[in-house]
Amino acid sequence: MTEEPANPTSKRTSSPKPRARRREPSHHEISQRAYFIHLEDGDCDELGNWLRAERELTTPASRSRQ
Repeated sequence: MTEEPANPTSKRTSSPKPRARRREPSHHEISQRAYFIHLEDGDCDELGNWLRAERELTTPASRSRQ
């Protein structure tokens, strides 16, 4: 007769680690980045600057550079 292990949790299967949720940038962070884009480029396209700032702040590759 084969006995079951006393500690059933000893048979753990490897499961993928849950990914960390990305924090969405705040309104202030987006507006600040859009302002600096305006200063850098001299572009008066407020919506374009806002969308670019939002895109830069939500893209993982660009976040690591800041």
